[in-house]
Amino acid sequence: MFPAPNPLRVKLLAGEPIAGIYIQTNSPDCVELAAAAGLDYVILDEEHGSFGMDAVVHMIRAAEASGIVPIVRVPQVCATAVRRAVEAGALGVYVPDVRSAAQARAMVAAAKFGAPAAGQRRGACPTVRSARGKGAAQWEDYARWCDENLMVALLIESGEGLAALDQILAVPGIDTIVLGRFDLVQEMALEGGRYGPAMNALFDDFARKADAAGVPYVARWDTGAADSARQCAQALDRGARIFNVGSDRELMLRAFRGALASLR
Repeated sequence: MFPAPNPLRVKLLAGEPIAGIYIQTNSPDCVELAAAAGLDYVILDEEHGSFGMDAVVHMIRAAEASGIVPIVRVPQVCATAVRRAVEAGALGVYVPDVRSAAQARAMVAAAKFGAPAAGQRRGACPTVRSARGKGAAQWEDYARWCDENLMVALLIESGEGLAALDQILAVPGIDTIVLGRFDLVQEMALEGGRYGPAMNALFDDFARKADAAGVPYVARWDTGAADSARQCAQALDRGARIFNVGSDRELMLRAFRGALASLR
């Protein structure tokens, strides 16, 4: 048997919010702690994390054993990177810096067997880890399970990507769309930082377009701010259902500083 249906899909279809965290350190322990804390998913960050595919596989195993959904943020817009993540056992992929509908179609095609794009071919191998040793005998079942359960998230992190957002959102097979606040603040030199008024206005327009297209978006707010709870409540009221609470590095640094605060 292949794994049970992706619980993220189940919750989203039921209208329930889900929350996850980026893992940027080579730490299966952090994956297990995220599960113990009650988070729904971890994003194993190959783009900005300090590890490669060997470590990703071990952290996917930790996720499977502890009951949290493993998603891999691949290092670049690359069909091979997407396929490797899926074949390692990821239940979703985050693709950074998508700038066009053509790139979006190619990334969906790389992840899902039933979503071919012009000039694209989804590679197939019956002995990959995610096939659970049954790929050759049950290949059609495996391919169907992949298409029904894998989640494809695309990150918009440039002005070029924002300009093509409407076309990107129209591509079939996109499960989630993400706005790269920090990248856009750097590129566009927006005042106020990634949670300032200019960036928030840009995000509001992004969320409105995603809602109109029927593509769920990821909400990210300043979890270290004094009004963090209010920001989260506002996102829920606006209709957000997918939340990112930061990264392991970010939360550990905040905890370390807090532990020292009473001494200094």
